[in-house]
Amino acid sequence: MAKNVLFILADQFRADCLGAAGNEGVKTPNLDRLAAQGVRFANCFNQTAPCGPSRMSIYTSRYLCSTRAINNMTPLRDAEENWGHALRNAGYDPGLIGYNDYGVDPAILPEGDRRRTSLAYDNVLPGFERVYYHEYDSEEYFAWLSEQGYPDELLNHGAIHSPDVPEDGPGEHLDCYYPAKYKAEHSECRYVTDRAIDYVRARSGGDTGWVLSLNYIKPHPPNINCEPYCSMFDPDGMPDGDRRAEELDSAHPYIRAAIGGGAHVDERHLREFRACYYGMIAELDDNLGLLFDELEQSGQWEDTLIVFSADHGEQLGEHYLVGKGHFYDGAMHIPCIVRDPHSASDGARGRVINSFVESVDLGPTVLDWLGVEQPDRFQGQSLLGALHDEPDYRGKTEIHYEFDYRSGARALAPDTDMDAHLLWVLRDDRYKYVHFADAEMPPLLFDLHNDPGEFDNVADRPENAAIVLDMCQRMLRWRMYHEDQRMEHWAAQYRY
Repeated sequence: MAKNVLFILADQFRADCLGAAGNEGVKTPNLDRLAAQGVRFANCFNQTAPCGPSRMSIYTSRYLCSTRAINNMTPLRDAEENWGHALRNAGYDPGLIGYNDYGVDPAILPEGDRRRTSLAYDNVLPGFERVYYHEYDSEEYFAWLSEQGYPDELLNHGAIHSPDVPEDGPGEHLDCYYPAKYKAEHSECRYVTDRAIDYVRARSGGDTGWVLSLNYIKPHPPNINCEPYCSMFDPDGMPDGDRRAEELDSAHPYIRAAIGGGAHVDERHLREFRACYYGMIAELDDNLGLLFDELEQSGQWEDTLIVFSADHGEQLGEHYLVGKGHFYDGAMHIPCIVRDPHSASDGARGRVINSFVESVDLGPTVLDWLGVEQPDRFQGQSLLGALHDEPDYRGKTEIHYEFDYRSGARALAPDTDMDAHLLWVLRDDRYKYVHFADAEMPPLLFDLHNDPGEFDNVADRPENAAIVLDMCQRMLRWRMYHEDQRMEHWAAQYRY
């Protein structure tokens, strides 16, 4: 029996923006259906931000302190130690549609290669076939739009991703309040989906299984919707942002610098931004429905493991922030749905798992399902035991997250050592502890039971001293165990 894997990563997708997660405002019927037939891991967290570092952790199943790919375009060493390469060594031919955000180690490149002296991450990780490379757009996409009759002035990145704002400007609105200049059937999201459908259709009836890593830029910026998605959600019906005015002048230096003047301080703008974000999610969900339909119609639905997750979340105006990074749950908490088509998972269908899961666990789950041995340096754990309702499955009791903020360091702490611009997060069911490498940045502690919005830092309260010490020690032990051990693992093969 052929065994297929469809591994879907959305970009900047919040965990709570699913109907299955209880969000009654957003429209995600296809992902909700996937959750009903699979298992939703309600407490999945990514390991770092932004996109490139997070994806390197996802594909290598290693934490940031091991990969050291700290920012977008930062080269990844030992890139062949990823689950795509492991699958290729096992006889599979994993394909990639979309992007990895992978920077090649200059040391392995030949003389004259531009990537030896310039930053780039439009590469594909070793092991994956470059089926169709597309992050925001591509030459193929623009050529196709031209065939559909779109004028030349729209066939570039800036133009095609700019909303159709009136000539006299957006007025009281954000640009994203206005629709795109393309039709839904011509969106870049639909074009990526059609390439995935082509891939699946071409392998229908085959004797060998396939593995496809499918990557969507939605709902990452540019914040733009074609119709009907632009008008699908009324800004006036959007929920308020979870934020407090006093955060605009926080006592903590990191929070004060990160928030600055605040994003979308105007409530109308905040609601328009949220309506746009929901629209982008609705478009992605509709496109996933088309792909799921193809799997069913081609007879491959019952042979295909489907994993849906994201590289990171979106602040969505909470704490006056947008985008990713920092340490709040809005940008760390990501969706995770896994549907195993086989009967071993029948007892767990529709289940919600509340124990912690990390994005480094996704690759080991794929390998485990396909019966491929996990590489030695992988640091995640397979979720297959939860899918099969095995009594000895034990979920994680805490998650670890790292964020290297040197790219924004001049605003946050201009007079400090660049290497000090690093924070670590330890989060369990009760507390979130944030530790900074910069000695001038005091630690943070949030009591999530009493303060789920993460507003009140209680690290300096005397009654919490033992909690701070315990979490700091746990964090240090974790780091000692998981930091880069490349040579130690190599030497162990010959020493013992």
